[in-house]
Amino acid sequence: MRMPSDSELTLLFDGDGRQLQQFIEKHHEKLKRYQLMDDENELADELAIKEQIPIVFAFVYSVTVDWGEDDEEIVRLFGKRLPDETVEVTSTDKGLDVTYNGQLHSIALTFTGNDRYITIRGFQELIRDKYEIRLFEASYLSDTHDFLILPKRQWEELDDRYPVRNREIFRVIDDELDFP
Repeated sequence: MRMPSDSELTLLFDGDGRQLQQFIEKHHEKLKRYQLMDDENELADELAIKEQIPIVFAFVYSVTVDWGEDDEEIVRLFGKRLPDETVEVTSTDKGLDVTYNGQLHSIALTFTGNDRYITIRGFQELIRDKYEIRLFEASYLSDTHDFLILPKRQWEELDDRYPVRNREIFRVIDDELDFP
């Protein structure tokens, strides 16, 4: 799958209503599939542009993980977002075996509700040399979390260019993060 372009990332942090409309037009088919097109006017009535942009952006580029999601599926969903990378996953009696670019890695699971973030942190560890996963802050209090994967270089540039706004929109995946 495609990563967001630099101009789309600029929209996320500095966008205005006109740029949001252009983004919506560009991704019309995908947004229509998620039925966001029906909710667009409702979003516009209830939220400021600054709040609308991350929501619409997340519909296009996020990986959505439900609190009850299957751990294998979480790895598959994240793996699909990595361009030019191969990811395979199988369940074992101890957790997950993940093959990332030909290298086998194991993620030990507890077989409890805590496993969603154990899986996410474990996958983050596998890809950390090239990519980073961050949580869309607006999804945190939900039972469904939205994540964005970007190359580490892009996150570093965004951290430098938009330090405050980046912390408003995204949360770094750390050992404390879990479903509320």
